[in-house]
Amino acid sequence: MDEQLSYLLSFPPEQQVSPQEYDKQATAYAKHITNLPPTALRTKSNGKNLLEQLDPATHAIPYMCCLLHHLRTPGVGEAEFTELMPYIGEFLRDFDPIQVRYAGAQWRALISAAVDVYRALRIPDVSPIGHALLRLDPTGATFTSNHITYLVLCLQAGTPSKALCILDKNIYAYPSDSKAADELASEDHELSNSFITEKSSLSAKLNSANVLEYYLLGAGVYIGLRRWTRARLFLEFIILHPAAPGITSALQVEAYKKWLLIGLVSTGRTFPYPRTAGQQVMKAIRAVARSYDALAETFEKRDWRKFDAEKDVGTDIWTRDGNVRLVNEAATALLRYRVADLQNTYTVLPISRVATHLGFSTEQTTALVTDLIQRGQLPATLESSTADATLRFAPVASTTFVDDTAIEAQTQRIEDLLQHVRDANRRLQLTKDYIEFLRRSKRQGLDGDPADQMDLEWNVPGAPTVLSNDDDDDENGDEDIMA
Repeated sequence: MDEQLSYLLSFPPEQQVSPQEYDKQATAYAKHITNLPPTALRTKSNGKNLLEQLDPATHAIPYMCCLLHHLRTPGVGEAEFTELMPYIGEFLRDFDPIQVRYAGAQWRALISAAVDVYRALRIPDVSPIGHALLRLDPTGATFTSNHITYLVLCLQAGTPSKALCILDKNIYAYPSDSKAADELASEDHELSNSFITEKSSLSAKLNSANVLEYYLLGAGVYIGLRRWTRARLFLEFIILHPAAPGITSALQVEAYKKWLLIGLVSTGRTFPYPRTAGQQVMKAIRAVARSYDALAETFEKRDWRKFDAEKDVGTDIWTRDGNVRLVNEAATALLRYRVADLQNTYTVLPISRVATHLGFSTEQTTALVTDLIQRGQLPATLESSTADATLRFAPVASTTFVDDTAIEAQTQRIEDLLQHVRDANRRLQLTKDYIEFLRRSKRQGLDGDPADQMDLEWNVPGAPTVLSNDDDDDENGDEDIMA
């Protein structure tokens, strides 16, 4: 056993070596460790198990494999899980993110096993798993099966806000098929999908349904937290997902329904269609969401009584779709916008006039307006007098306030995007397909930049071929989802 322990501690090398030599040693070391029988990693040395003698920050691969074998021992239950929790926590917090790139299948298996432990022990704070995912890929920019696994765990634990550490990271790439020239896993990569590849096994194989599921569940989290802008973005990702003309998925229809409702709640009207939305696709989606379109049309007319009646008639529909709370919130928002719309005409108005406009009693209207003002949803003041209370709207600012923080955040997002685009372009030029295209272009004497003539269209893994869509001439088709 001492000889076995000595080998487990033999990597990483004590002296600095070249990246090529490190990669060679790491590959051989990982292959040996991952092929060891379970008995070799569950035995003790000097009265201690291997987990007590290994440091995940230095010896991530053997620590990970040893911990995984303990968790997979037949018959383990809550008692054993509780005993192993300190080791799980230590690994998730301190593991060497470079070393685990060489044992991707074991890394993914351990994350899955850790999720099972957190679920079995009903631990509400699941954030260590989320932080571990970001320790492997600090950018969070490459979508993996672990994204969905962690998001579902957060929802099951009743702590959806714990998923924000992953959800707030923009997805720029998917695991590649490694057609580019070989790059060392230990190198410092600008884009994480250069080491999170299909071959690395750091992610299970993905398809388009996985992508849609992630964005739909993520949108649900943002809706629950009332982060409407982010929820809208996630839902539009689903709506804009490539599809053949006239064909939509059930997830796209579900996203469209929620997209309509959050537009009503957050802005008082439906969002404009995304600029890149295909006209035929939108028609197909709307054909199976007519009840929601009718509800939205009534909302925009500010017909509160008709909206309330349609809400009651369609209760079974909203319940089946899981949108009852959103529809009820839209009903509440309609009253708010009916009052707010008055400031377009009046600066001061007796509360009795507001009550007549709403069809409520003066007492009900006073209570409603007071609540809206206190919540910060109505920029106005309510001035009481012996006769009749008066609603005075705040003056509209003559200049637009510029939020420096928002501008800086937007600039940073653009810089991040440009960095990923540059790296993607560089990697594209290293692919065998691109090099072969250059050779063909030279033989055929094509003019201009070869990149302009190469088909660079790319689809999400498992997605159907993207067909050209007609330009959306709808008057609502001038919204840019990246705005």
